[in-house]
Formats: sequence, structure tokens, C-alpha cells
Amino acid sequence: MYRPILFFLLFLGCSAAHAADASDAYFNGQSLSPDQLEQQQQLAAQQNKLFMLVLGADWCQDSRALAEQFQQPEFAQQLAQRFVVNYVDVGYLEHGFSVTNYYGQPTYYGTPTVIIIDPVTGRVLNKSDWQQWTNAASYGEQAYRIYFLEQEFEPLPFSAANKAFEDYQAQRVRAGFAVAGDMLEAYMESSATEPSAEFSELWAELGRFRNQVFNDVIDYHVASDEFPNYPEQSWEKE
Repeated sequence: MYRPILFFLLFLGCSAAHAADASDAYFNGQSLSPDQLEQQQQLAAQQNKLFMLVLGADWCQDSRALAEQFQQPEFAQQLAQRFVVNYVDVGYLEHGFSVTNYYGQPTYYGTPTVIIIDPVTGRVLNKSDWQQWTNAASYGEQAYRIYFLEQEFEPLPFSAANKAFEDYQAQRVRAGFAVAGDMLEAYMESSATEPSAEFSELWAELGRFRNQVFNDVIDYHVASDEFPNYPEQSWEKE
């Protein structure tokens, strides 16, 4: 049984919303295979547009806020002139990784994650901005217009050492998502009106961890050594 979640999912930068009816679901099991990703990317290249992927979920208020803004008639028309947009449903944080992996990214760090891709090279153009839109509900129309309709995107260079650092830390983030996602699904399907203390503590811990990892990946994007170390997290303990 679906109900509103009564607290903020801090680790996602996203508060939960009422479960959507089928008629207003934005992320309704959508997924893209490698062949479909290639086809959509080629379509963007043929139309001389950028390729955008939006990874989110209907239980996430910020995912829904972004999708709702994208579907405002005037904005949708303008957005379609610049982007080929596809939605990817991350479920309860167990899906979407095959999509990020396809573009050389080992994980997403919150929902929604907006990935903007050069359709010719397949290069991710906006990784440094990923976490901005995990707070999509807090932005007004003008912020959307400036970012999506006016901003030019320049990718950051990432060193091989940074890539190795992120690959390792992403495994830890995804392990946290696996535990958190199971707890989220169980809570959403239950009759409980409030989450357990254990659940809330895990959300907060995972929030701190995944944000720190993301920020350090960006801050150390050209580093060759001396990357941060993080202590063992609760979901990593036997």
C-alpha cells in the first residue's frame, strides 16, 4: 500500500511524494537497453541536438517536479528544440546503473540525475552539475530556463586515477543503495506511518557519504594521488 513518506530522503536530496496514479506517472518502468541508447543518441546527432537522460522515480518529489516542469507546454516545446530527452526509472534504487555504465559512469548519486551527453562523442557534458537537480523542486521556472535553454555545457577532464577512485567508491555507494532501497520499498509497501529509527539513520548516513564522494570526485577531477579515505559505513559491517 502506497502512502506519502513523511520525512525527507536526505541521502537523495529528494523528498518523497504521493505515489502517482498511472495517468500521471512520469517514471513508469522505463529502461533503455544499449541498443536503445545508441538509437536515441544517434537520433539526437541526426537532429543536431543534445541527448538527455533523466534518471528518477515517481516516489521522489524532485523527480516529479522536474518532469512536471519539462512537460509545461511552452517549456516542453523549447526543450525539444535543444534536446532528445529520455526518462529512466530507477525503481527503488536498484535500476539505472546499466545506463550510467554505458556512458562510463559507475553510479548516480541521487534522484533525479540529469545526464547531458554529446551525441557525437558520447561524452557526458554536465557531470559537475549532477547534484543540482536532485533538488529540482526548489528551483523556479527561471532557473530551469537558464540551465536547460541557455547554458552551454563543457565537460570536466577526469584523470585515470580519479576514475579508479570513483569506481571503487561507487561500489560502496551502490551497496548502500541496495540496503536503503530494500528498506524504502518495504516501508512504502507497509502500513507504517513513520520510518523506523534505523531506517532514518541509514538515510542520513548514506546521504552524507554519497554527497561527500560526489563532491570529492569533482574536486579531485585531475588529481593523480592523495585521494580522500572514508571510514567504514554501517551497511559495510558484517
